[in-house]
Order: sequence, then structure tokens, then C-alpha cells
Amino acid sequence: MTDSAMAASRCIHEMSRAELRRRTVDGRGVADIRLLQVEDGPGRGQRLLLVRNATGIGFEIAVDRGFDVSAATWRGVNIGWNSANGMPWPPHSVDAEDGVGFYRNFDGFIVTCGLDHIGGARRDDGDRYIHKHRTQVFHPLHGRISSQRASLSGYGIDWSADEPVIWAEGVVRQSAVFGENLVLKRRITLSVYGDTIHISDVVENQGFRPTPYAIIYHINFGYPFLDEATQVSGDVCSDMSSLFNAEDKRPKDDYRDYYQDVLITTDLPTATVEVSNGTLLGGTRARISFSRGELPAFGIWRAFQSGVYALALEPARRFDPQGTPTDGSVTLKAGDVVRSNIMIALGPVSGDA
Repeated sequence: MTDSAMAASRCIHEMSRAELRRRTVDGRGVADIRLLQVEDGPGRGQRLLLVRNATGIGFEIAVDRGFDVSAATWRGVNIGWNSANGMPWPPHSVDAEDGVGFYRNFDGFIVTCGLDHIGGARRDDGDRYIHKHRTQVFHPLHGRISSQRASLSGYGIDWSADEPVIWAEGVVRQSAVFGENLVLKRRITLSVYGDTIHISDVVENQGFRPTPYAIIYHINFGYPFLDEATQVSGDVCSDMSSLFNAEDKRPKDDYRDYYQDVLITTDLPTATVEVSNGTLLGGTRARISFSRGELPAFGIWRAFQSGVYALALEPARRFDPQGTPTDGSVTLKAGDVVRSNIMIALGPVSGDA
């Protein structure tokens, strides 16, 4: 951000609410959130919440696709990732194609994976649900939550707060008769004058049988933020980041994507990992912060194949059916609640937006 742009941002921030209303009576001169419906293409019929703030952050919330963040920009430049799928609505069955139907839907900046399974498709023991037809449970790739429709609890801008904030809340349920009944309550906030998207999740087992819990925040970056200049830094193994930063990140027709577990190196309660591009808008970064207690696993997904071209940071909590105590696995009993939070700051590499 240039000195003049920083000064203009400070002036807007410091302006009284009454004075701001003289210049933009409903606030849309600096921030907005509005509910729209897609009218054409593969996503026709689905609801989107469009958000923008005074520092140049814009994003979409896909209300009917797990209340995920489907797109993100900073100063009009794309940060997130989108696939050829075009956010289809209604989504394709995730159980199709031997459990990889997820790939027919996969699209967006943040795709939440879970809530009772992450990773490859597999079958699990289903005796916990006590039913003759559910002796086994089939888990499709990365679970079912990202294809579930949310109930929109509310959205708006709280101009009366000391720090005015844009907010949206939704409830997403993943359930089956004689199966899991998991409810995700999600609140997404962004300060009108700030640089950080905050996702606050509460998952409750509203069923009466024990159910495994697992979640990945599949945070996906695409072109032009992702290109040969993209670098990774922060609370990650220095050997890994050095190798990543030196590798050839150009798209290749025959690139085989892969996931890599990455060691988080901080002993602090919150870990921070940064992705940056030093050549984009004079230097642009996305800084991901998360609680190590809430999300003890972390990895990076490289998909530098032509026509896909994506990079993902993936804070996660895994479920191991063997119950290995060091993997952070959780089984939710009836009424149990688990929380997780993700913070994503967008701005210049030299400082705050």
C-alpha cells in the first residue's frame, strides 16, 4: 500500500459515524454485504453473499455449499481458486464414482471437508448406530459437509460497534436416519476497516450415538496470486519452505498432485503460515492463523497441473479409527461440542492493509 493510500484509509477509519453518513448515507461507499442468487450457468439457483470492505477485500459466501468462502480478492485481484466446475447447483452426489464425486463439485477459496471423515473414500464400522442396515458406513472423499445447504441465520454490518464489522451466520446440518447428526454453526466476520476474515465454527453432535469428528479447512489459492513467484513462510519447517520456495511452480500438463504433511514449528498456542507473491501489486500476502489445539494437523496440497493449477494450505483435525492418542482424534458423544477458528489476513507483504 502506498503512503497516500494508507493515509486515506486512516482518514476513513478515524471519521465519526455521523460524518461518514454525510458522505455515504448507507455505508456502501466503504463496505457492503448483499444476498444474491446465481441466474445462469452450472450454479444457477444457489445463494451467494457478496462482501467487500474499505481496505479492498472482497469475498463470496456460498450459502448453499456448506457456507464456505467461494471466492476471495484483494484490490480486485484474485487470491482464491476456482475450477472448471463452476460451483454446480445442485451439487453432484459425493458418493458417486466410487466415492470421488467430490471432484465434480470441488471449487472455491475455502472448501470445508468433514464432518465425520476427511481423506480418501473408505468404509468404516457402523455398529455404533445400532441398525441392521448400517453395519458399515461409507465415507466419500473428504466427507459431505461442503455439499450441504445452509440455513441463513442472518447477515449485515454492525455500524454501532467500536470497530464496525461485516458479519454473516449460517447453520449446516449433516445427517442420516440411523446415522450421524452433526450440526455446524458458522460465523464469518470482517472488520469494515480491517484485513482479516475470521471464520468461527461450532460443531455439535445433535444425535444420540457417538460419532467421529474430523475437519479440514481446504484453503485454496489460484492464479494470479499463485504463480512462479509464490512463497511459503511462517511457523513451518524451514527445510520444507526452502524446498517449496525454490521449486518450479509453473503449470505442467503431466503434473501429479500430492499432499504433504508439514510440521508446525511454534510452541505458541496459535500457528501462522503465510503465502506471498512478491511481484503481485508490489507484493501481496495471505496469512493463515489457527489454534494448534483446535487444529493439530497441517499440510500443503500441490496441484500444479495445467487446467487445475492450485495450491492449498490445510489446517485440520483428523479422526483415526484406531484412536491413536497423538493424532488429535475426537469422538463426539451425544451433545458434545467442538470449536475451531481460522483467521485469514489479506494485504501487502510490507504490512497491514
